[in-house]
Amino acid sequence: MKIMICGKGGSGKSSLSVLMAKALSEKFKVYLIDSDESNTLLPDMLGVKPPKPIVEYLGGRREIFKKGEVNIVKALAKAGEGIALSELPEGYVSTSREGISLIIIGKVRNFGEGCACPLNFITRTLLKNLILSEDEVVLVDTDAGIEHVGRGVEQGSDAILAVVDPTAESLKLAKLLKEEFKPLNKKFWLVLNKATPNLVKRIEGKVRDLNLQIDGVIRFDESVFESCLEGKPLTAKEAFQDVKNLVKEIGILS
Repeated sequence: MKIMICGKGGSGKSSLSVLMAKALSEKFKVYLIDSDESNTLLPDMLGVKPPKPIVEYLGGRREIFKKGEVNIVKALAKAGEGIALSELPEGYVSTSREGISLIIIGKVRNFGEGCACPLNFITRTLLKNLILSEDEVVLVDTDAGIEHVGRGVEQGSDAILAVVDPTAESLKLAKLLKEEFKPLNKKFWLVLNKATPNLVKRIEGKVRDLNLQIDGVIRFDESVFESCLEGKPLTAKEAFQDVKNLVKEIGILS
């Protein structure tokens, strides 16, 4: 299964991606794809060294559109027409102690470097042409907002998980995401993150007003924020238990 994790900046997509990867790694081989062109914290959260970005293997950002989808697939696939993540070149995957494999698409780092369009194109091509075995799950930590929607990145996914924090902006974005993804006939889940007891009921009412449904609630967990602040491997208590419940409730983990 290929799951896109979407939402506004600061909603907790990266931390939720890591916690989901840890929960699912108990049963599956998990690949976590970093498709966010700006955030660089995933290696720290997983406790691994950053792998080389896939964009470098493909010749750099300026070469991506020249290559096109067919040549990108040829470059990344060792055999046949599909791409197996287990066969990516050495150095372009970092693996955590839990067995989670981190793949980084690329980052925008220099002044005047241009937009993230080539990076989104790589992610879309990769997802569309992936060959997965039954024991493999791919989680994609997307860039903030909806640029990836305009680039059609979700085309190759099986499901979209929208992360919302307790803000009106986040809920409105989730509504937009659901409406945009409806024609794709993908599974769509809405997860409330950083939840406190006094806010949950108020948010549930606003969610109903937007014709949405909350599929999971992840409690505010101070240990998550502490580890992120220190730049250390992600630790979680209540939030991790909630994520374990979430992957069972939405049917990924039985």
